[in-house]
Amino acid sequence: MSGFEKRLVLFLALLIVALAAFEANAPKPVDWSPSFSRGHNKPYGAQLVYDRLRDLFPAVRTVRDPLYVTGTERIENVSIVDEPVNHVFINRQIGLDDYATGQLLAMVELGDRAFIAAEHFQDALADTLNLLTDRLHWFGEDTSDIRFIGEHRIVEGVFRYARNFPGAYFTSYDTSRTRVLAVDGASHPVLLEMAWGDGRIVLCSAPRAFSNYNLLKDRNAAFMAAAFSLLPPNPVLWDEFYKLGHAESQTFMRFVLREDALRWAWFLALALIVLYMIVFARRQQRAIPVLVAPRNASRELAHTIGRLYWHKGDHADIARKMIAHFKEEMRARTYMQRFGYDEPTIAHLATKAGRDKQEIAGRLYKIQRAEQQPYLTEGDLLELSNQLHEFRQLIR
Repeated sequence: MSGFEKRLVLFLALLIVALAAFEANAPKPVDWSPSFSRGHNKPYGAQLVYDRLRDLFPAVRTVRDPLYVTGTERIENVSIVDEPVNHVFINRQIGLDDYATGQLLAMVELGDRAFIAAEHFQDALADTLNLLTDRLHWFGEDTSDIRFIGEHRIVEGVFRYARNFPGAYFTSYDTSRTRVLAVDGASHPVLLEMAWGDGRIVLCSAPRAFSNYNLLKDRNAAFMAAAFSLLPPNPVLWDEFYKLGHAESQTFMRFVLREDALRWAWFLALALIVLYMIVFARRQQRAIPVLVAPRNASRELAHTIGRLYWHKGDHADIARKMIAHFKEEMRARTYMQRFGYDEPTIAHLATKAGRDKQEIAGRLYKIQRAEQQPYLTEGDLLELSNQLHEFRQLIR
């Protein structure tokens, strides 16, 4: 590598570092996408909510396993009656299959509590609890009001939510075991408490009310605290599995590709390296000469001699030469000391071909007759060529 090339590589490396630093220090737009994950500090993450739960409950633990694992452990160990817990699910939408729904409801029936906040309830969970939801706002950045109702309201006043609040509400639920605790500005139910066995299920259609943004917005933290006060002061199992699925391993490349600045720096570095390799290889590679395939003189000689015999019309002589070549080929391929039209040759070829001796004898008889004929026509020569070809196919 010459001095100029070294300086060029150094310049490119410094350029990549400078671009990465510039991208890393550039202001980033606020991510308003909802995740409700305890590991996200964006507006609709739940990092602050998770931290503040310790002010309301004695212990908070993150669960990254599906419900069938949690349900199996708790139900088989018969620990629900003595040590009940609160299961907290805050998702944009939640849909549990039949088995997961059965495990959750079995734990609640034995004394656990469940707090489920989602804009959409789907699959077996919605069917079992007879839940349907709708929403007021489908587009734009709309606002929504929520207030508690009932003879003994948990908290007085109206809580106002903005920033693309969808205003989801319940349109169907089991009225025989459910009471409405809060409604929106149009008197649609948004917070329900459902009795289930020895436990209770708290259902909320406004999961964005339980996010970092609304925890710090105006007095909305009071609504969050009031909703969680419906749960007894037992340990909390905070679900992360049904938000993000299986936890992914955090590797170096995953971190690089997740950060915008590092991702662009990585792809730019790869592109420059590939470009440098292509240019450098083209400079160093010598031109590959085009070699003409050598002439097959033996093949041309055979064609020339064949044409001479053909024009001469001496087909019998061509036949004898073809038969002589066939004999030598069979002797070499079948490891015979000599080739004849006698009984040992017939028996040896029949064994190699796996055919009857009479068939082999008949084929050799036709070849012998053609060899002894003083004159052959073009048809006889073609028939002999086919016979020799078929015989070769028998001897593999």
